[in-house]
Amino acid sequence: MENLAYLIPIVFFAGIIRGYSGFGFAVIAVVGLNLFLDPVKSVPIVLALDFICSITLIREAVKHAHFSTFKALVTGSIVGIPIGLLLLYFLPATWLKLFICSFVLVLVLLLIKKAKASQNDSFAKKFITGVASGVGTSSASIGGPMVLYYILSSPLDVRSQRATMILFFIASEFAALIGLALSQPSNDDIYLYLASLLIPTLIGVKIGQFFFNKKPPASFKAISLPLMVIVAVVGFVKTLSAM
Repeated sequence: MENLAYLIPIVFFAGIIRGYSGFGFAVIAVVGLNLFLDPVKSVPIVLALDFICSITLIREAVKHAHFSTFKALVTGSIVGIPIGLLLLYFLPATWLKLFICSFVLVLVLLLIKKAKASQNDSFAKKFITGVASGVGTSSASIGGPMVLYYILSSPLDVRSQRATMILFFIASEFAALIGLALSQPSNDDIYLYLASLLIPTLIGVKIGQFFFNKKPPASFKAISLPLMVIVAVVGFVKTLSAM
C-alpha cells in the first residue's frame, strides 16, 4: 500500500481518458500499475475498476450502441477468456509484462497503417476480435486495444464506437472477473487497493464524460495512439531494467 501515492494519479488520469473516449482505462492503468505490482494483483484491480467505470456510463451507451456488433464481440470474448486465464497463471510475471507492452505497440502500428475504415464488416471478423480481446482481458487486462483496433476500422460513427465499446467492456470484464474469482484465492491487498483507488478513478471518469458531452472528437485515433505508445514504452523500459 506504500505505492498509493503513485497509483492514484495513474488511475485518475486513466479515468479521465475512459470517461471521454469510452476506452483506454485498462491499457493505461495496467501498464502503470505493473510498474509497482505483479500482474496477478494489477490485472484484477484494473478489471474491477474498469468494470465499475463502465457501469457509470451505461445509460448513455445503451442509446447509441451498435448491438449486432456488441453481440458478436461478446460471443468471441467468452471463448477467449478461459485461454487468457491459463496464460495469467502459467507465464512468469516479467514475461507477461513484456508481452503486454509489446502487443500494445504492435496494435498501435496496425492502427497507424490502417488509414480509413473498412466496409467489409463480417460476423467472423467481429467474433475473432472478441476472442483476442477475451484472451487479453483475462490474462493481462489488455482486451481494449484489440477491440479498439476493430472499432476504429469499422464504419460506425464516433458515438456508436464509444457506446459499443462501453457495453462490450461491461460484459467481457464481468465474465473475466468471475473467472478470476473462481480461479484464485481471495487477496486482502487487492480489496484494499480497490477501496483506495475507486474514488479517484470515478472522479476522473466524470471529468472525462463532461468533456465528451461538451465536445466529442471527430476521431479517437489522435487520443488513443499517443497514449498507447507512451504507456507501452514506459512499461517496456521499466520491466527490462528490472530483469
